[in-house]
Amino acid sequence: MRIGVPRELYAGEKRVATTPDVAAQLIGLGYDVAVESNAGAAASYSDTAYREAGCSIAGADEIWASDIVLKVRGPEGDEADRLKTGQT
Repeated sequence: MRIGVPRELYAGEKRVATTPDVAAQLIGLGYDVAVESNAGAAASYSDTAYREAGCSIAGADEIWASDIVLKVRGPEGDEADRLKTGQT
């Protein structure tokens, strides 16, 4: 099962839905974790840190196609349109 972590679009939002440490724990539980490029930048987490934790770095389309999408805030703009039936 794939977990996707998109960049937050809300103006001024500096948080990210998961840290590299938590992502590594999810991977240890058997999840595939994909993080959108620069999703953690505002929270001082680099793409390299996520890669080192075992995550893949992906574009928005791939993230939103994940089985589970983790966000700090609810969908912004057209993000809600990207959700598919049965997606969490």
